[in-house]
Amino acid sequence: MGVFEITAPDGRVYEIEGASAQGALAALQKHLGAAAPQPAPAMQAEAGPMPSTMEGMGGVVQAGPDLGEQVRRVGSKLDDWARLAANGATFGLADKFAGGMDALTGRAPSYDAGVKANRTATQDVRNRLPESAVVEGVGGLGGGIGLMRSGLTLAGRVGPNMLPRVLGYGAEGGAYGAAHGAGNTYSENPKDYLEAATKGATTGALIGGGLPVAGAAAGGLYRTGAAFLGPRVEGASRGASAMLRGAAQADEAGLRGLSEMGPDAMLVDAGPAMLGLGQGAGTGAGAGRTALVDALRNRDAGTGQRLARALDENLGPSPMPSRVEAGLSGDRAFMGQEYQPLLQGAGPVNTRGLAAQLDAMAIAERGGAQRAARQVREMLNDPVATRELDRNPAALLNSREAIDGLLKTEVDPNTIRVLTQARQAVDAELTRAVPGIKSIDAPIAESHRQSAALQRGTQVLDSGKTAIRPGELSDEIRLSALPQGEMIGPSAAPTRLRQGTRAELDRLVGTNVNDLNTLERKIGTPQDWNSQKLGTIFGDDARDAVVKSLMDNRKFRQSYQDIVQNSQTAQRMESAAAMRGSEGGNVPHDTTITGLGLKALNAVAKAIAGASNARTKDEIGQILAAEGPEVRRIAQDLLRSAWSTGQNSRAIMRVMSSPYWISATTPVAGRKSTQ
Repeated sequence: MGVFEITAPDGRVYEIEGASAQGALAALQKHLGAAAPQPAPAMQAEAGPMPSTMEGMGGVVQAGPDLGEQVRRVGSKLDDWARLAANGATFGLADKFAGGMDALTGRAPSYDAGVKANRTATQDVRNRLPESAVVEGVGGLGGGIGLMRSGLTLAGRVGPNMLPRVLGYGAEGGAYGAAHGAGNTYSENPKDYLEAATKGATTGALIGGGLPVAGAAAGGLYRTGAAFLGPRVEGASRGASAMLRGAAQADEAGLRGLSEMGPDAMLVDAGPAMLGLGQGAGTGAGAGRTALVDALRNRDAGTGQRLARALDENLGPSPMPSRVEAGLSGDRAFMGQEYQPLLQGAGPVNTRGLAAQLDAMAIAERGGAQRAARQVREMLNDPVATRELDRNPAALLNSREAIDGLLKTEVDPNTIRVLTQARQAVDAELTRAVPGIKSIDAPIAESHRQSAALQRGTQVLDSGKTAIRPGELSDEIRLSALPQGEMIGPSAAPTRLRQGTRAELDRLVGTNVNDLNTLERKIGTPQDWNSQKLGTIFGDDARDAVVKSLMDNRKFRQSYQDIVQNSQTAQRMESAAAMRGSEGGNVPHDTTITGLGLKALNAVAKAIAGASNARTKDEIGQILAAEGPEVRRIAQDLLRSAWSTGQNSRAIMRVMSSPYWISATTPVAGRKSTQ
């Protein structure tokens, strides 16, 4: 028998003698919260080494290992882990390095013996420790992180597209696998290394290439689950809510842009997923379909008013060219009355030099130029004494106006040349004979320039061979603003050109409001000439606002046609079938890894969607028919759910498809090596 001591927390020491005291000892120890009993020093020498067990009336007490034994076991475990982690981090080369060191230090008779001994020890650890694969993976992870941070990575540089990620991850996994396979091989036959590297590369490529797919599948499964199992949308059943949340995830960007489309935007304009729900709801027969169709029809009827309002707000009100021109013509007629007092006080005119010049032209010129020379020459004659030149300044003024009329319609260059020379000569003689006439000519000429610019503005959006280029229009506007003659300050011609173009836009909208595609082609995209010319005339900001309004209304029209006018029957029927929960889930799937996971969720979708197909359509139709502030409220609710789901899904995908998993999992290729 031995004597045992137990020390209480207050420092008092209790002695218990004999194995029969086992029960009391345990009770006292439990009561006092004391340390484990130790043999009394005096008796320990007599009793000799303490046995590992003590038998007695109370049973058997197992003595635990001492501190040294525990430290030894922990050290052994850490040594095993270090061996495995080192092999994982060095592509299986740690055993070979250790074998070489053993040969150098004399612990092994040769390099071969040292390597074989270390490989045997490593394999023994693998066999003994169930966590050996995990420990090697941790070592491989550390080595891979070091390589990637050093820039030696392909998987870490690929973009977000799936195919490049699969190829990049697969290539890096294949390289790691080949290194592990060859590194864990030790043989005198080079073919063994090649075979092991090939097997390792195959395993690594499969692991690496599968990571992006697994990440995408996990993110997709989470999105699908969140759509079906999330909270209900106000006013909708669980099945309808699931469909709306799923569509919101797909059309998240479009939902965010609804507010930029103005107060007439609806949820069906957000994107193809929401549009698909609208097409499905449009095949129903309840109040939901009626509400949706009526809302879309009424909105489409206001297309012309919306476009006209956008033009007025950004480009100003549209003038009527005929009224503008009538005003300009009236101004010219009024100003022309001021010629009469000047002519009455003027002296006779002398057109002998001009008459001689025209006679010479009539002899030398041919065709239209010859006829023009003769026609103007006849204007200079006195109508009574036909062989005499008319010396009345009023007659010469009328001749100048007649020449202006001929120039407006003439297109032949030679004829225009002759008429221009004649007009200049007539104008020079009038300026000499009628002092002050230029003060009346200048405002009348300015009025004519404005009339020409007004007409020009209605033509700047024309297409074909005669279409003016954007650069030419810019030069034309700049030059037309310069004053001419005795006018002071810039000309109003650019303003008249702007009015003409504005009126043409109003005409285009009025005649093409039911064919927005034609109107879009006419105004054009930012790269087209017409769009650039509109920016030159009205400014880029105003042009962009008008084009955006056109694009928004074209989107509204497309939603109306797709849902109400049955322009896409196949898509509508497919969307309607997707709502039939009783026939199965509406989650698309295929034979890919992602599809296999989504296929299982269709069973859940079937149960959640509910048995009432008509009810689901009706609920979705009522929600999609919302307009104005109600649309923004519903969109914000759906966006909050889509944002949270998207964030979590992307986080799952990033973790699951992290390139670091390549280096953590490819050490399995080395474990398969048996050489």
